[in-house]
Amino acid sequence: MGANNEAVFEQQYMIPVELTAAAGVSVTTTPAEQIGSFPFVWEKLGAQWDESKGDWSIRIIDSGADLAFMPKRVKVESLVSTSRRPWQLDHPHTFGAGSAIMVEATNNGTDADTLHLTFIGKRLPQRF
Repeated sequence: MGANNEAVFEQQYMIPVELTAAAGVSVTTTPAEQIGSFPFVWEKLGAQWDESKGDWSIRIIDSGADLAFMPKRVKVESLVSTSRRPWQLDHPHTFGAGSAIMVEATNNGTDADTLHLTFIGKRLPQRF
């Protein structure tokens, strides 16, 4: 129970990000994906794209904390592997309320493609 006997719940939550680019083109989430009024604890990253067209590299930034999770872009395939299992962070990262997720991406593939990313985690707290 929270303060004043209010129940506090962690809510499973997912934030989808979709980026489309022609071959050899870089794109950025514009505007950045807003976290909202509750903090978001990021635990996993899911990804989907057409391997016959796209070969994506990304860089993820918490714009509210001015924190980049990698110094330069990394291949998405190196994070989620060819099995497409979500990438599990060793230590979950909390995006503060009012922050935003920014993704810089480059399609190094042979044709236009769309990269679908899903930031998987929890929103906290919600009081009822």
